[in-house]
Amino acid sequence: MTTEALIPQVTGPASALVVCLLIGLAVYKLMKDVFAPMIQSGINRHLDQVDGMMKAHSEEHNKILESLDRVAERINCPHQVH
Repeated sequence: MTTEALIPQVTGPASALVVCLLIGLAVYKLMKDVFAPMIQSGINRHLDQVDGMMKAHSEEHNKILESLDRVAERINCPHQVH
């Protein structure tokens, strides 16, 4: 190929490909450095809330069982509630 035929190829499709690759790398870096940590922190906050709800539910469950046992003792029920 001569230089006159090579210059349009280098400045046209090849440069567009390079620009697309650079844009792709920039998007990847943005996703990796900004969006992934942001999403991860949001998920961690949500899971912490779920853990708190489960702990509260477990405590309530134990209190209910203790109350039912006390009621069963007061009415002289021969069977335990749980």
